[in-house]
Amino acid sequence: MIINKIGRVLLAGVFCVLIFAGPAWAEGMKTVRVLENIYTIVHGEGIDSNTTFIITEEGVVVIDTRVNTAEAEKVLEIIREHTDKPIICVINTHYHGDHTFGNQLFRDTHSIIAHENVRKALVGPAGQAHLEKVKSFGVSGLDAVKVVPPNVIYRDRMELFLGGYHLMLMHPAGGHTDGDTYVYLKELRLVIAGDLVFNKKIPYMGDAYLDEWIKALQFIEDIDNEIVVPGHGDVGGKPVIIAMKHYLMSLRSLVQDQLSSGKSLKETQDAVRPILEEKYKDWANLKWIDANIQRAYLEYSLKNKS
Repeated sequence: MIINKIGRVLLAGVFCVLIFAGPAWAEGMKTVRVLENIYTIVHGEGIDSNTTFIITEEGVVVIDTRVNTAEAEKVLEIIREHTDKPIICVINTHYHGDHTFGNQLFRDTHSIIAHENVRKALVGPAGQAHLEKVKSFGVSGLDAVKVVPPNVIYRDRMELFLGGYHLMLMHPAGGHTDGDTYVYLKELRLVIAGDLVFNKKIPYMGDAYLDEWIKALQFIEDIDNEIVVPGHGDVGGKPVIIAMKHYLMSLRSLVQDQLSSGKSLKETQDAVRPILEEKYKDWANLKWIDANIQRAYLEYSLKNKS
């Protein structure tokens, strides 16, 4: 918890600018058929957070609702192109606004599900503060947003049996945030990973727990799966998990090497940045690397003192 508070104080401004500024690298939303009756909406003209919807015999399950009401309305339009069945529940993979600010368009489902820490981050003054923070960095379309926190929460694991589908909601001990959920459909060998996985994009790490994130990815890699839906970027396979894990492991190793030599944060950034930029030159958002180094430097500086 100390790491999280310090990280938020020092990195909140840096990361909010990075994650919420400017258009996405892809033009327009694209709907991908992942499996029969399972679709993921990727990319977009704004923030390119992915939305997945599953058409069951009972109705539609929606996983993540995008950044504002306009994008959520587009999600609803796309769903209606595929089915007229009712939307029976929404799942939020974590609290960040690019995955939750569309919730208000789905509140009539009566079941918005997430880890208990997501509700803590979005309910009352905390949720309004998150919305105002995102607004302050110039994200469009947020004036109409009313923060709607989840009303169904779980702590460690939750299982849903809906219309012929078995969804396991799993919470790692830490990772991208303290309230991550990944959704595992074992029979279909499918993982919907939320922002535990970015595909060919440098990840946002403003709330990250690096060691725990790596452990979570190792666990996801080890379970039986062959299709991976990331929080950002294209749908892929197990190599997407491995690539994400290796980025975090490289970041950790390089930063720890500098810390063991007594280097300052700036010296660490200057030493580590070019290595990661070269290794991941074909990934988007290389500008996030300095902030990721800072997050890792803070985490391991504190751990070395404890």
